[in-house]
Amino acid sequence: MSLMPDFDHVPVPHHPPSEFLSHDAEARTALAPLIETLLDRLVMAGWDRRTAASALMFHAAAQVSALSRGGRPQ
Repeated sequence: MSLMPDFDHVPVPHHPPSEFLSHDAEARTALAPLIETLLDRLVMAGWDRRTAASALMFHAAAQVSALSRGGRPQ
């Protein structure tokens, strides 16, 4: 049994990365319900929604930074 059933299905992109605007829009659409579910779970666990969202932004930025250096954060 999954703790977050919405995470079981992630739609595949229909636009290639070379079609940046469409590809980016699809990624945002795919991520929105996943992020909402994750934030809801964090709030139910007692975290402040703003703090949880800020932490997600921190980790997303760390991923981008690591990828630009050719690595992956741990």
